[in-house]
Amino acid sequence: MKPRTYSFFGELSSSRNVLWQLVAQQLILRYRRTALGYLWTLINPLLMMSIMALVFSTLFNADLKTFAVFLFTGMIPWNFFSSVVTQSGTSFINNEGLIKKIYLPKIIFPLSITSALLIDTIFSFFALFIIILILDSPLSWALLFIPIAFLLLFVFTLGIGLITSIATVYFRDLQYVILIIMQALFFLTPILYKPEALKGKVAWLITLNPVVPFIDLFRAPLYLGSLPSQSTIVLSILFSLASITVGLIIFLWQEKKIVFRL
Repeated sequence: MKPRTYSFFGELSSSRNVLWQLVAQQLILRYRRTALGYLWTLINPLLMMSIMALVFSTLFNADLKTFAVFLFTGMIPWNFFSSVVTQSGTSFINNEGLIKKIYLPKIIFPLSITSALLIDTIFSFFALFIIILILDSPLSWALLFIPIAFLLLFVFTLGIGLITSIATVYFRDLQYVILIIMQALFFLTPILYKPEALKGKVAWLITLNPVVPFIDLFRAPLYLGSLPSQSTIVLSILFSLASITVGLIIFLWQEKKIVFRL
């Protein structure tokens, strides 16, 4: 297993230029020939989150400024997670022609999607940070934890993305099932509400949701002005390690079979 692992990482390292070309291609093509270009990376999520903040702050009878920051700090990690999982599911299917023509480490396809979306998310975060300053929300040294939060979120999400990318090759209908699962998971993730707001039979589902600690990694420094709790950090590390380990094991097991299933 060790020689196979070393070979895998060696191939990935030698193909890093191709990886960055794929990342750049996704970033460029996404907004090519639009008047505002890459500014849509900032405008689109901010407009959507602003509308949601206005609507749900009214429904929940909450202060708009406070609720806007609360919502934004939950939506930033959620949008990244959801986008990576759904787009990684079709990463091999969409690149079938390229995969069959030349040999490339297959992991660069879901990895390029995750990396490109991470860049998008970081830009959205800076826009969010400006809004937080405008709304006069409390700032503290806890903001220095945000890079660690991004790292843990990236590792966790990449692991899930590897699993969905492999699974969808074998079960094509899964790409549509994933969209439904993401919609359901959104409402079972405390983004629009605080965890204690749910009671009864539904409340325990939040404790089983592995995305929750990663929401708290961002919400604590940005909304509460404090570091995440020790239990949140430990859970996030454990989920990240478990996700990337399982993802890589499944990927290495099925990597050479992908081309025959496309």
